[in-house]
Amino acid sequence: MKWLIVVMLSWGIGFISYPLLWQSDADNLKEQQTVNTQAAISQPVVVAVSSNTNVSTPQQYDGSGHDREAMKASISQDDTSYMSIFRILQLAEQDPLEALLIAQETQHEDLYGFILEIAGKKQFSNVISWIIEQNTSDDYESLVDSYLRGIASVNPQQALSDVDLLTVEPMKTSVIMSIVDSWASTDAMGAFEWLKQQPETSSTLKMYLNTMYYYIEQSPTEAASLISSLPLNESTNYLITSMVYQLVDKNVQEAVDWLDSIATEQRASGVFIISRKMAETDPEAALVFLNNQKQTYELNQDYYNSAVAEIASVEPDMMLARIDDYEINVQRDIIINASYALIDHSETTFLQSIDSLTDDNKDIAFRQRANQLTQTDPQQAFNVAERISDTSVRLESIINTVNVWSAFDKKTALIAIDNSTQLTASQKADISNQMQLQLTSSNIIYP
Repeated sequence: MKWLIVVMLSWGIGFISYPLLWQSDADNLKEQQTVNTQAAISQPVVVAVSSNTNVSTPQQYDGSGHDREAMKASISQDDTSYMSIFRILQLAEQDPLEALLIAQETQHEDLYGFILEIAGKKQFSNVISWIIEQNTSDDYESLVDSYLRGIASVNPQQALSDVDLLTVEPMKTSVIMSIVDSWASTDAMGAFEWLKQQPETSSTLKMYLNTMYYYIEQSPTEAASLISSLPLNESTNYLITSMVYQLVDKNVQEAVDWLDSIATEQRASGVFIISRKMAETDPEAALVFLNNQKQTYELNQDYYNSAVAEIASVEPDMMLARIDDYEINVQRDIIINASYALIDHSETTFLQSIDSLTDDNKDIAFRQRANQLTQTDPQQAFNVAERISDTSVRLESIINTVNVWSAFDKKTALIAIDNSTQLTASQKADISNQMQLQLTSSNIIYP
C-alpha cells in the first residue's frame, strides 16, 4: 500500500512539472531564434541559383556555427523525438537551409522532404546548392521532387523552369510529370494551357490524362468546351475516353449529357464506353442508346459495330438470339464476344446458347471456344473442335489444340487423336508423327 502511494505521488509531481519543462524549452527556443535573427542581419549567404529564381533572403547563422551547435545540443537533450522534429520544422519556416544542415547532423534525414517542400512553398532558393550536393544519393530524385512540388504549389511555372537546373533525363520527365500533377490538382486549366504548348510525346499524353481528371472535377462544363475546341486526334480521343470513364462510373446519365455537349465527331469512343456500362444493368437500354446515337449523330459504323458486339460479352444469349439483325462481320464479333462470356458455362449450356445459329456461325463459336479452352481443358477443347462442320477449319483447330496439349500431356493427346471419329487414318498418322517429334517435358529421357 505504501509503495502504491509513493508511485501515485511521483506520477502527480511529474504531471504537474512537465508543462513547466515544456514551457522552458519553448522559451529557450524563442530566445535562440532572437539571437539567430540578429545574426542574420549582417550575414548574407551566396548560393548558386537559376537566373529565373525568385530569391528570398532568409535568416542566417554566423559563420562559426555556434548557433547550430547550440541547437544541436538542445535537440540532443529533448525528452522526445517529437520536440526535436518540432524545433527543426519550425526553423525550416525561417531558414530551411539551416534546418537541412541541422537535420543532417542530428540524423533526422527523414525530415528532408518536409523541409524542402517548405522551402519550395516559401521560394527559398538557397537550398538548391545543398540539393545539388546530394546528386549521388539514392534519394536525390525524391529530394528534388519535394522541393519543386513545394514551388509548384505557389509558382508552378517557376518550378518547371528550375527542373533544368536540377535534373537530366530520365529523371527530368518524371519530375516534370510530378510538378504538373501538383499544379493540376489546384489549377487544372493553367496546367492544361501549359501542356497545349508542349510537343506531343508519350509523357505529355499521360500528363494530359492526369490533368483531365482534375479538370473534370474542377470545371466539367469548361472541360467539355475545351475538348470540343481541340482538333480530333489521338490525344483528344484519350481525353474524351478518360473523361467518359470517370463520369460513367459516377452516373451514366451525367456521362450521356456530357457526351451530348461535345462535337459530334468526337463522340464515338464515348458512345462505346457508355453503352458497355449501360449493358451491365440494362442491355435493352444500351441497344436503344446505340441506335439513337447512330441515327442522330451518324456514328462511325466501326464504332457502332464494336459497341453492339461488346454488349454480347454482357448479355450473350440476348445478342445471339438477335444475330440475324446484323451484318455478317458484326455477327462474327458478336459470336466471339458471346463465346468469351460463356467460357465458364458447361458444354451443354454453351450448345444450347448457339443452337439457333447457322452452321457457319456455329463453326465460329466452336473454334473460339476451342481456342479458349486449349490451355485449361484440352480434352473439352478437342471435343469442341471436332464439332466444327468445315473440314479444313476443323483440322486446323484440332491440330492447334493437340500441339498445346502434347506439350504437357502427350500420351493423352495421342489417345484422343487415335479415338477421333472426325479424322481420317492418314490425318491421324500425320498428326501423331508430328507430335512424336516434339521435344517436350513429357517425353524427354533423363540420364
